[in-house]
Amino acid sequence: MSQHASSTAAPTVRRRSRGGAPLEKRAFSLHANVIQEARAAVADGLAPNLSAFVEAAVIEKLRRSRRARLYEAYAVAANDPAFMADMEQLTTAYDATAADGL
Repeated sequence: MSQHASSTAAPTVRRRSRGGAPLEKRAFSLHANVIQEARAAVADGLAPNLSAFVEAAVIEKLRRSRRARLYEAYAVAANDPAFMADMEQLTTAYDATAADGL
């Protein structure tokens, strides 16, 4: 291809998601009743289209999973006597700052 032809070709425009990452097209298998309910949700205005609805559902699942792992880490830390002793020491050290109204 000549340099002239490539410079006159129309640029490829790709939609971007909220995070700025390029969209990727993938194929997934879902049960028919799940698709039917998702389409009904889109028809009710919960998302602009089926892809946006599915993406929002995946993002929500990831958020819940991260939160569950974080809370599990909190529970482990709460049962660690050394960690709790450090936290008590830090809390005591910052009591003066809290008393200042900061």
